[in-house]
Amino acid sequence: MPIHRRSLLAGLLLAGIRPDRVLARAAAEAGSILGASGESTAQARGRIRLLSVGDPVYLNDLLATGERARLSAQLGDATRLLLGARTRVRIDKFLIDRGGRLVLERGAIMFDRPHDRPSGELSVTTPFGLIAARGTRFFAGPSWGKFGVYVEDGVVDVATRGGTVRLTPGFGTELTGMQAAPAAPAPWSPLRISEARSVVVGPRNTFGGGDMSPLGGGSTPPSGGGGAAPLGGGTSLNHTSGGSHPKP
Repeated sequence: MPIHRRSLLAGLLLAGIRPDRVLARAAAEAGSILGASGESTAQARGRIRLLSVGDPVYLNDLLATGERARLSAQLGDATRLLLGARTRVRIDKFLIDRGGRLVLERGAIMFDRPHDRPSGELSVTTPFGLIAARGTRFFAGPSWGKFGVYVEDGVVDVATRGGTVRLTPGFGTELTGMQAAPAAPAPWSPLRISEARSVVVGPRNTFGGGDMSPLGGGSTPPSGGGGAAPLGGGTSLNHTSGGSHPKP
């Protein structure tokens, strides 16, 4: 470590300031934690932080949830990212509400961005394929023994080395590996949609911090396709605070 950096860190310690917090603030802030249930962490530059409601998240953070944990983060002004249990996702790049890049190493996520906001393309790299989405709401993760992607709002392209499919509202696909082509787009049943949602928000929708309040106005955005069943089997992803939900 250069002498001037050692002196800086020593000075911070003498002043009672934790150097890891100063170094974290020096990184580009991408958003903050809206809700957390169970133990979740963020890892960057070899440091691990426990996450709770209100904590910031930064570019290059690797967000990880525990065995029965759930996590909800707001990225930028209105974009929301929800993580299921045993999920690891890295915020590789994020331009405030105008695009970005995530790396889903394992587990399940829901991505939710208001349809009426300007947005660039979001890409999600997974072990099974690449997801490219624009201004959308979608699920990606384990579903019925395979890796599934389901779109509630917007348009999503799912690509592997074997081919590419385009998903519109109400349709999903399945992936078995990077070499095989994605399955042809098909409607998902209310049962499958409900189970996918449960993977991310929990069977009883028990999140700390009230993070599941509506993103933007309290009404479900138009799907554009007319056939999209909401993530939750009758309740939109934007309406998951309070109320009851159908069981799988």
